[in-house]
Parts: sequence; structure tokens; C-alpha cells
Amino acid sequence: METKDFTLHREGVDGDFDVTQYGTAGRPVIAFPEGDSSCASWGEGGMVDALAGLIDAGRVRLFCVDSADDASWYAGYAPADYRLTSLGGYFDLVENELAQLVRNKAPDAGAPIVVGAGLGALNATIAMLRKPSLYGGLLALSGTYDAAWVVGDAMSDAWRAFSPVDLVRGLGDNPLLVKALSGLQLAFVCGTGAGEEGGQTQRTLQGELEAAGVGATFEYWGADVDHSWNWWQEEARQLLPCLLEEGGLQRRHAASVVGDARAAAQSASADVAGTGERLEQAKERLAQMHDALAAAEERTKAEQQSVAEHAKEAERLAAAARDAWAEKDRIAALLEDAIRKGNEAQVEADKAAAELSSAQWIAGEAEAAVSSARSEQAAAEDEVARAEEAVEVARAREAEAKARLQAVLDEASEKEPATAAPAKKTTAPAKKPATRKKPATAKKASAGAKKPSTGTKRSSRARKSSGNQGAAR
Repeated sequence: METKDFTLHREGVDGDFDVTQYGTAGRPVIAFPEGDSSCASWGEGGMVDALAGLIDAGRVRLFCVDSADDASWYAGYAPADYRLTSLGGYFDLVENELAQLVRNKAPDAGAPIVVGAGLGALNATIAMLRKPSLYGGLLALSGTYDAAWVVGDAMSDAWRAFSPVDLVRGLGDNPLLVKALSGLQLAFVCGTGAGEEGGQTQRTLQGELEAAGVGATFEYWGADVDHSWNWWQEEARQLLPCLLEEGGLQRRHAASVVGDARAAAQSASADVAGTGERLEQAKERLAQMHDALAAAEERTKAEQQSVAEHAKEAERLAAAARDAWAEKDRIAALLEDAIRKGNEAQVEADKAAAELSSAQWIAGEAEAAVSSARSEQAAAEDEVARAEEAVEVARAREAEAKARLQAVLDEASEKEPATAAPAKKTTAPAKKPATRKKPATAKKASAGAKKPSTGTKRSSRARKSSGNQGAAR
């Protein structure tokens, strides 16, 4: 691939601008740089290699030119007048010195096509809108076409002269410009992936061109297409050949429509081919579903009947359960009351049993004393002493028993014969132990006689009566 280098200069514009030409035959293509403002941008970005087939085949000769981006678009630190003057002077150079260079190097190859990627797409579009008569077509890749997106708060009417969206809005007042643009092939391409924020301004520009009646091609590639040289290479390989041929973009669009239609037709044919089988399968499934539905309806009716019966039974059981719980609560209350009363009665019974046992023990002692008095009249005094001793013990445990015993002893004393009392025993009577055991003599006198059962209840009146009878005998 043959290359040539040139340097351009314009009076009133700061600096020189280098141009590198690739190829010696074919349609001239002016490429605006991206990022570094250098004519080497396209070579370093792989774009020259991507178009090498067209260049080597003599279909394209590529003119890569420096830009004034560093002194204009990127010079946010500089005064607005300086930036705008630099940008205006640059496009004057493009429209004069660069255009003349291209005409000299390709005098019979037709009007040049302007191309650019990124910020280069913005510059290429501005060049086309300023002087469409100088060019034969436009290929703009991933551009930002609203100057406000680039200069931000510095936006003014002066900047709008370099803003494609604003320039197109004024086309209605310039029918000659509309006519000139309408006769050219204009292509705008961007992805929808990372970094392609300018796609929104491309849609705005599309709407403005359509409103002005200017036909152009707008393509929006997939979400995997990002803001990178790799995708710009592919986009240029596909779109630039279309711009080299009259009606190339229209044929590309038609081919795309036909391709989409063909793909849709093939898909439809495949769908139709399988429709019969799917229809039969659907009918079979429908019949199966109909049978299943009928069976399900029968089961549903049976289940509904069963549910109704179970619901009725559940209600009956719930009512019975409520009644049972109410009865349980009533019985529990009665049981609690009965237990309380039983406990109270038990306390009273225990108390009565204790008193009965004590009384029976005392009565037993009294009966033993009476029996001793009956059987040993001769030792009455002695027996009385022992009885008195027993009475003393009984008095300590039960006052009533003591009174009864004393009455018995008194009655026994009154019944003694008038004869001289028998001689008292010289020995002192034995003292009764502290326990409730019977005296030794009383035990002898009552040998063979059983102690009254604790279970036998006798009234004090009965005991008193029997004591009197014993004394009388």
C-alpha cells in the first residue's frame, strides 16, 4: 500500500495540519481523527488495515487529516472565542486547502466521501452540513451530534453553528441546502453497548433530518457493540462499499429487509411444517384433557358431597365437643367443691376420731376401775386410792372423763358397809406411770376382761348407769 504525507497551512489558523494519503487510485475518502487530533489516528486504530482490501483494489484512496480538536472541542480551559476561532479556521482549511489537495491528487475520481468515528464523526457531519456541494457522501460512526453534550455550560449561539442537531433544525429556511443533502448518501451508525451515549443525539438528528425531508440511513447495532475501534472497523468494512456505489445504501437497506423477510419466511415455513403434527398432538391432548376434565368434574362432585358431609359431621362433633367441654367444666366445678367439702369433712372426722379414741381410752379406765371396785369390796379404800390416782391422770387429758370417774368413786364410797373398815395395807400404793396404761392391780382385777373397742360408741350416761349398778351389787 503506497502512502504519501502532506502538510497544510492556512493564513490566520494556528499551526500546520498534516495529511497522510493511503493508496493512489479510487474514490477519495477524507477521514477525520478520533481522540488525539492526529492524522495517524486511523492507522493506529486499525481502520487503514480494515479498509486495506478497498485501498489495494484501487477502489478507495484515503486521506487522513489532523484536526483542531485540542484547540477547540477539548480546550475547555481556554476562552470561548479562542476555541470557536480555532474550530472555524479549521473548517475553512478543510473546505479550501484540504479540498484543493484532494482534487489535485484525485482529479477524476469524483467528490470525496467524508468519514469519521467518535469526535471525528461530529467533524465529518459538520463539514457535510456546511458545504454539502464539496462532498459525495458521509459515513459517521458513533458520533455525538449535539454540541451541548461536548461543551456543556459553555453552549451558546456561536457553538450552535457547529452543532449538527441545531444546523438541521434550520434547514427549512434553506431549500437549496435540503436539495443538496437529499442527493447524497448519508449514513449514521452506532452501537447500543457500553460508551455509546451519543446514540441519543443520533436519534434526535434522525428526527430532525426526517422533519426536514432529507433522506439518510440510520443504523443502531446491538447491545454488544461498544464505543471501540474494533466495531468501527467492522462498520466501515460494511458501510463504506455501499457509499462507493450509486444507491448502495438503499440496496443495503433493501437487502436487509429482504433478509429479514426471508428469515421470517423460513421461520414461518418451519412453523407451518410442524403445524400439522402439532395440531394433531394438540387435538389428542385436547381429547385427553376433555376426558380428564369429565373425570375431574365427577371427582369434584363426589368430593364436594364428601366435603359437605364431612362439614356437617364436623359441625355436629364440634357442637358435641362444646357440650362435652361445658359438662366437663361443670363436673370439674362440682368435683372441686366436693373435694373441698370432703377435705373439710375429713378434717372434722379426724378430729372426732381423735376425740373418740381419747374418750374410749378414758372410758376403758373408768370401767376397769368400776370392775375393780365390784370385785374387791374389801380393798375398796385401797382401790379408791388407785382409782383417784387414775382419775388424776384422766383429768389431765379430758375433764369430762375425770368428772365421770369421780362420780363413780363417790358412789362406790357411799355404798360401803357400816362395819369397821378393813385394815389398810401398810405398803404405799404404786403410782400410775405418766402414760395411759392401767394400774397393775387394776390389770389383775380385770384379767380376762377385754378393753372396749375404739369402734364402739357408748354414751357417758350409759357408762355412768352401769357404774351405779356395779356399786349396788
